[in-house]
Amino acid sequence: MRTRPADRRGRGVVLIGLSAAILLSCKRELLNPRPGELRFSRDTVVFDTLFSTLLSPTQRLWIYNPHPYPVRILSVTLAGGPWSPFRFILNGQEGPIYTPFLLPEGDSMQAFLVLRDTTFRDATREDYLVFQTEAGQQQVPLRATLLSAYVYRDLGIDSAIVSLPNDKPIVVDGYVYVGPSAVLRILPGTRLYFSGRRWESGPLQGELASGIYVAGQLEVLGTAAAPVYMQGWRLEPYYAQAPGQWQGLWFFSSSTDNKLLYAYISQASVAVRIDSAGGPSAPKVYMEGCVLRDAANYGIVAQGFSGVLPAAPILHAVNTLVYRCGQACAALVGGGKYRLVHCALIYDQGDLRRGITSLVLTDFLSLPQGELTYPMDFLALNSLFWSTKENAIAQDLRGGSFAGVFDHCALRQGDPLPGPGTLYLTSPGLGEAAELYPLLEGSPLIDAGRYDPVLSPVTDRVGHVRDSQPDIGVYEYVR
Repeated sequence: MRTRPADRRGRGVVLIGLSAAILLSCKRELLNPRPGELRFSRDTVVFDTLFSTLLSPTQRLWIYNPHPYPVRILSVTLAGGPWSPFRFILNGQEGPIYTPFLLPEGDSMQAFLVLRDTTFRDATREDYLVFQTEAGQQQVPLRATLLSAYVYRDLGIDSAIVSLPNDKPIVVDGYVYVGPSAVLRILPGTRLYFSGRRWESGPLQGELASGIYVAGQLEVLGTAAAPVYMQGWRLEPYYAQAPGQWQGLWFFSSSTDNKLLYAYISQASVAVRIDSAGGPSAPKVYMEGCVLRDAANYGIVAQGFSGVLPAAPILHAVNTLVYRCGQACAALVGGGKYRLVHCALIYDQGDLRRGITSLVLTDFLSLPQGELTYPMDFLALNSLFWSTKENAIAQDLRGGSFAGVFDHCALRQGDPLPGPGTLYLTSPGLGEAAELYPLLEGSPLIDAGRYDPVLSPVTDRVGHVRDSQPDIGVYEYVR
């Protein structure tokens, strides 16, 4: 069958159209490269303060070709060569790169930079990422500040008394486990930084793993002048208040006679978790002068679940401030014995639906076969419970064996709670969170407490002497 002339003409039009489309689509590739300078997303790539011996977080640098023609990049290297502590990957290729390539007109690419240095003292590191093009050489400075640190990965202490060094920071990448017969002492001025490692298997798979797990005894021996700091290991400003970067401190049921003195514990999931009841002669956890903040869930979780109240409390906290916690500042659940003296639990997370409030008290355990209730003995003396919720105290008490007293406390609460001298306020008269909520002049908390010859501490959280008419909360106002 012959093709008609009209058909041949139509095919010719189609072929011409396809050829034009191909030429247009290849226009970008057909442009000849010319010399031209590159542009960068940053003048200098700065690594925030890092710990030596650890791989840094990755920094990114965008490289742009601002010209209407391709630019030939002849090489990309580090000025320090193989001795540089920096490393980079550019467009999926690890540097240095000596094979020339084109960066098309108006296009861009990313460089990923990391640093690892094994220095044993504080130091600064500098280098340059060098781009050689047909227009010449361009350099982007790289700068980092390094802190020398001890690094512990999955440290177990079985049956010894161990004191951690305090002459430089300690990085915990994983867990520190204190066995039932062991004692771990953390000396004044120690700084501990915990990684974000998670459990890879087991019942806690996927949960944060880095933290201190205590089956024996932990003594955190900070002072007002030299507190102990515990936080996540990311030091960039973005992470300064980021919660949930590590697990926290976890005291197992076998643990006894623990002390937390002047410890700043921040950015954990649960800052302090206490399992099971207290001991016969000393509190299971004695806490004084501590600051717990930026916990993703709770500042303190203590679990009683004991049919008989112990002689000593599960938790005895003095001059302790807890604030900026996602769920509640403290949850004391399943009954138990507790003492809070000159504490401040400030739920300042706004009216978050998922959050609860400052303090949660319960005395039961729900099981598939029924509900168990436990006795509870709770005393709060000269303490502040403040919340952005309508009620600072959330109680769910079902056993009828609750001995609870709020003695000369200050609360935001709709219904009165048992105890003498308690203030129900609309404002506690405190300063900003950045200053750890100091007392302001004219605060109703000033001189509103009660001196107790057994329980009252001599000084406040920062070392000011308390008088015979003490102020409510962690501070004694100095006129």
